[in-house]
Amino acid sequence: MKKFGSFFTGALAMALTLCRVGSAAAMAGSVQFNLAGVYLHDTVKVEPGRDYTAGGRSIPAVITYEDASGEPSNYLPVQMIADLAGIPVSWSEKRNSVVLGSSMENAVISVGNSVEGTLHQNPRTPALGTVVGPFTEVSPSKVDTRKRPVGIADDRTEVRTVTGFGTGGTFLPSDGKYIVLTVTNNGEGEVACVAGRTPVMGLFQDFPAVSIDPGKTLTRAFEIADGTPPEQAGFSVSVYSRDERTDVADVTVSLMQYE
Repeated sequence: MKKFGSFFTGALAMALTLCRVGSAAAMAGSVQFNLAGVYLHDTVKVEPGRDYTAGGRSIPAVITYEDASGEPSNYLPVQMIADLAGIPVSWSEKRNSVVLGSSMENAVISVGNSVEGTLHQNPRTPALGTVVGPFTEVSPSKVDTRKRPVGIADDRTEVRTVTGFGTGGTFLPSDGKYIVLTVTNNGEGEVACVAGRTPVMGLFQDFPAVSIDPGKTLTRAFEIADGTPPEQAGFSVSVYSRDERTDVADVTVSLMQYE
């Protein structure tokens, strides 16, 4: 597989060279670089006149194309869009395409009673050390919950639902470094707890689901990476029934942020 950064930078340079030649020969339009900057949610990401660094190399941050009528259009590198959204980006040789987000192209699927097949079963304990976007699942003992939380999305919220319960919010590391999720199963059937990064461009990135038996309480903790921007700091939780005998999830949920 090609390194996407090298491929994209090379392809971009070739495209820009062709645009320059075409503009000079046919007078179809003109191309200029870095006339504009980039803001996201009213926060500056690239100053006007500055390049963008992708794969350790500087490339134009904004390409402005002006057609023969004088109408301008601005273009941003795919790598910049992926970086701002916090999603993976790669190059598919097989598809001859840029791939944004996850892909099943090289996935290996196991079925039956193999060891790999058991990975699809929900465990009773979280997989500590798992990383999803800017969040890492850690041991709850790492968080000092004796202090007051710096943010509260849910505080012992009691829910009975047949469709599942969802909650979440934006958790910035500048407010507090940890997210603590507590779910108590008050019902008679097993429930599943899914946590992960709020969908970006339609993609929900989740940690392995954890099952909770009746009468049990599950506590999960997540560390937020330093420097995580608001557009990547969304965290979501879903709790739903997994019991074949009942489709009702009867739970108490707390979701808080701590220093």
